[in-house]
Amino acid sequence: MIISICNNKGGVGKTTITANLAHALANKGKKVLVIDNDPQGNTTSIMLGETIEPSVTLRDAYGDGVTPTIYPTQYENVSLIANETATASLEPVLYGDLREAYHLLNDIIKDITGNYDYVLIDSPPNLGLFVIMSLVASDAAIIPLVSSSRFSIEGFVAAYDAIKAVSDNFNPRLKFLRAVINRVDKRTSVSKLSIEHIRQHFGSRVFETTIPHTTDIEAAEQSQLTVIRWKPQSGVSKRFRALAEELIDLIDPVV
Repeated sequence: MIISICNNKGGVGKTTITANLAHALANKGKKVLVIDNDPQGNTTSIMLGETIEPSVTLRDAYGDGVTPTIYPTQYENVSLIANETATASLEPVLYGDLREAYHLLNDIIKDITGNYDYVLIDSPPNLGLFVIMSLVASDAAIIPLVSSSRFSIEGFVAAYDAIKAVSDNFNPRLKFLRAVINRVDKRTSVSKLSIEHIRQHFGSRVFETTIPHTTDIEAAEQSQLTVIRWKPQSGVSKRFRALAEELIDLIDPVV
């Protein structure tokens, strides 16, 4: 199962969820490939840490047709196709042939993904070319949103519309899987009301598991680690494990 994690809004936790969900799935015995399709390269940093400096990234694959290198990560059962900031400079060039560009990532990974139980694709905080490439290559999409942010919810709606458009026009196997509510602070009435509103409005299209707001995530990412590795017994680490269990229960009967 190939899953894109996307939202039109930045700051909703796409990279955090991609990295920690991959680690949690791997801890449950799943073989996982992470594709960092965001030129910011933050997922690459968390996956590789200081252990490996990637010499071949998606910049080489998109720009020069080089077969992407699959790197082992800091986490058992998790592999990575890395990215770097230089990839962003290719976007104007790739716009020269949009239809070919939309399918480029899919063509690159189509003979690779069968070796993994789950492939998670992190994407930039927009609905531009790299996000469309991710969706064309995917079976499903997860949209993170922040419980107390109206702009995050608006980003969810825009991402959902983009998923439907890609499914209708380029990739009929693509489906919207679920939204995941991130950075929840249940001590505040705003957060509680927002969660109630989201669940009332989107119903079963939202994961039951929510991810709490905590500085543990920021501390982990400063150390180029998942929070599951940084503080495995923390409440947020337990939530990511629960999210992985919920995803497995949702997907495995279909696979």
